[in-house]
Amino acid sequence: MSDLWMSGPCASHAVFVIVLVSIMGMAVGAVKAENAVAPRSVKVLPVFFVPKGETEPTTDQMTRMMAHLEWSRTRYQELLGDTFEIAEPKPRVYHSEEPLDFYRAQPEGAAPQFVSELLKAYGYNRYTCPYIILVMFMNSVDGFPGGGGRPINGGLNTGGGIIIFSSYDYDRAPNVQSSIQHELGHAFGLPHVDVYGLDMGTNMSFMSYNPEHHTNGFTPSATPGVVIPEDVRALAMNHRVFHKLRFDPKKDIPAGYKIAERIVGLGPMILPGQPDGATVTTDAGEEGDSKAAYIVQGQILTAKDAFDPSVMWQSAKVSKGWAAADVALPYDVDLTMLRVYSGCADRDGAARAVRVSVKDAEGQWRQLREEKIKASEGSITFAKTHGSEWKIEFEPGDSGYVIVRGVRFFVGKDELFPPLVVYGEDR
Repeated sequence: MSDLWMSGPCASHAVFVIVLVSIMGMAVGAVKAENAVAPRSVKVLPVFFVPKGETEPTTDQMTRMMAHLEWSRTRYQELLGDTFEIAEPKPRVYHSEEPLDFYRAQPEGAAPQFVSELLKAYGYNRYTCPYIILVMFMNSVDGFPGGGGRPINGGLNTGGGIIIFSSYDYDRAPNVQSSIQHELGHAFGLPHVDVYGLDMGTNMSFMSYNPEHHTNGFTPSATPGVVIPEDVRALAMNHRVFHKLRFDPKKDIPAGYKIAERIVGLGPMILPGQPDGATVTTDAGEEGDSKAAYIVQGQILTAKDAFDPSVMWQSAKVSKGWAAADVALPYDVDLTMLRVYSGCADRDGAARAVRVSVKDAEGQWRQLREEKIKASEGSITFAKTHGSEWKIEFEPGDSGYVIVRGVRFFVGKDELFPPLVVYGEDR
């Protein structure tokens, strides 16, 4: 992952794009249960990040930053009929105890270090952060760090994000505004257009590198970047940022345009001092290269889609009883509901019933609820229960095995540890 954040001018960077991230190991931290709940609203927060020994941002730099954000906000409104909110009327200034050379030595252009430091300073973790943090790194010497942006937890609608520029480039590059619009797109969850087979140098999307989109200071391009159907579809899924935006295929896909079948999501960041995600284990088998790990914090396809082992779990045949997945969440949490997605279009595998248990303080499993599932998607509700280790058991149908497309976690109406992408589901 060393190519996530690369040195160069504002418009030159690389973002690691993946369709699915296998959920990795767990670093457990002490945190209140309510602090694992994803924010209902995510806003853009500008922060001037001052390493030890570097100069403070000037009034002009701070004024220009707010002017650029307001311009970007207007541009998104023009393109989408909806736009993001700016968290505060002026930028914050964060003073680091580490010097510039410390950040130069960090991996990925120090992006994970920036995120971890600011989360700690502002009292959030990766799951509760309510901001897309626009970091302006004060560096009067050169263009480190290179520009970049991405969601902290990957995918769409998973919480906060990060955008990074160096003050050196910010004060010198003419195309700051078009770069901010582009990097905001990444932080909201958009990939580059080449993942859909489109040309990065000529495509009309602002998620390309088309030089005709470049602004010059506060002068707009004569041919600014726009949103293509793939962009609108993805941004409409990020309703923590875009509260009113909806994707209408009849309106948003032009005649003759073939939209990409799948959304390509950006992967989550690996952050020092922060958990990587949930772990999922099973003794019920993992058939056809599928993994039980894919059912939590992954992509959830619809029941109309064919079996896809890269995003689903298929158990082995269960001679009797149930197929169980043990889920260890990054924190102790309160839960009141699970939403489960099972079965797929081209083979049996829908669960007949689901059973939920939690591991108690003595290390014993305590069953909370067993419920029949009448459709391929259903919710299992129970009294508010506290814990970090959960057993989810699925009763197979006539096929003898289960196919699970995903599991989601809720306390009341609030979701914890959201999946990367959920297809075919209204808000």
